[in-house]
Amino acid sequence: MQHVKQALKAAFKKADKPLLDRCITEQRSPGLPDIRRTQHFSARRVIRTSRAFNRLHHWQHDTLHPCFPLFLGLSLHIDVLTAKASPFPLMGLVHTENTINQLLPLNAEDIEITCHFSDVRLHPRGIAVDVMLTVSQQDIVRQQITSTYLYRGASGVLKQTGESDGADVSGSEKTFAVTSVMNFDAAAGRRYARISGDYNPIHLYRWCARLFGFKHAIAHGTHVLARCISTLSDATVTGQHAFSVTNAFRYPVPLPSEMRLNSNGEESVEGSKVSEVSFELRDKQAVRRKQVVLCGRIGAPLQHIPANP
Repeated sequence: MQHVKQALKAAFKKADKPLLDRCITEQRSPGLPDIRRTQHFSARRVIRTSRAFNRLHHWQHDTLHPCFPLFLGLSLHIDVLTAKASPFPLMGLVHTENTINQLLPLNAEDIEITCHFSDVRLHPRGIAVDVMLTVSQQDIVRQQITSTYLYRGASGVLKQTGESDGADVSGSEKTFAVTSVMNFDAAAGRRYARISGDYNPIHLYRWCARLFGFKHAIAHGTHVLARCISTLSDATVTGQHAFSVTNAFRYPVPLPSEMRLNSNGEESVEGSKVSEVSFELRDKQAVRRKQVVLCGRIGAPLQHIPANP
């Protein structure tokens, strides 16, 4: 029932288009409303849901997957973005980047997640807004996740610049050495929707994705990122206490498709793990300029951000 209510809110939530387009025209950022949502997840729910998440993403470690709180926090993202005071719509926003800053391991016990707007700024294609999740266990902040969404302004009000759509968080193509093949079948979007509650039509079937301008159904971004991290986890620092993951979504992953995960990293002092790894997910069937669909980096933790800025 909660998913149905949120879907209706998302469908009917409209942008404050005059305000946002005026801010783009005048090259100033809109103010951020003070919207904060908190949700408690019992250990029982965490255990049940993480089992399904782990099976789908091939995660075999004792600690929770780094993307699991982002998966749990989807409903909080929706609540914040669809709040009456939010000037942003939900439908039409483009999820462009994530920063996952893990400070301590996450275990299968009670989790509390707080969500709020953390930053807003002008972007070459409109306005970028950051939504932050603060993840706590036993009253200790263990992870902070910043997700960036893009509100695309009308072409008539956009300032023309030579900037790219987002920061390059991976290394250059020449540095990549390790390759894994990742397959996403036609039902991948439906399987993820069943455990996440995200039944956006663009992820389900080709015929309904075409109604929204896509040639194929496309995979959920969090699902794609989680698959990449799982594949890289045995060789990287994700098994340690603290680390960070940054990524940028470049293009959608069509369903079905075969992707190549390329990575390269620097070995730690022990030589058994890499202290930092850059990675990219590449679609060899796409035209060259659109082949890199996702890029990112796993490495040292970022400076701790206060939970209540």
